[in-house]
Amino acid sequence: MILQTCRRHPSAGRFMATCSGCAHDLYDTEQRNRAEAAHRARLRTVLGLRHLPTPRPELGETDARRCVWDIRELDALYARLGGTVTTRQVERDYGGGTFSTTEVTLAVPTPDGGTVEVFTDWEPAAEADTLDLPVIRALHPVPVTVEPTVQDVAREDRGYWNDRYDD
Repeated sequence: MILQTCRRHPSAGRFMATCSGCAHDLYDTEQRNRAEAAHRARLRTVLGLRHLPTPRPELGETDARRCVWDIRELDALYARLGGTVTTRQVERDYGGGTFSTTEVTLAVPTPDGGTVEVFTDWEPAAEADTLDLPVIRALHPVPVTVEPTVQDVAREDRGYWNDRYDD
């Protein structure tokens, strides 16, 4: 009978076929993989996606934060799921340096009480046709209108707008 020792787990002692330390590592890895697969399945269900790739850390993705292709795809998710829309200015890296852009984020509540953030980059100047999308209108839900007051109308009738001459 030949007994072996494991290079990764020397304290596990000698064994015949399988190192107990490696067996525990394998079990832990399998359980973690099952948990991650179940989490991805829940995300796919919540987001209504058929396929959900592994998170890409270079894009800032995590299990609870995912990137979509463009603002129209984010708008489709917003129309289907609702949620809270926010923006922030970010610096993105590319092969030759960095550039500044606006990141639009949609926070979608999940059935288990958590949230999933879905984000994309948006350039308002380059994509002016997207200003009417519901996801963008959700950023500014109430249009700002200024109603003239009686004093403003009176000043306008007199032909000047200087407050120091008002009675």
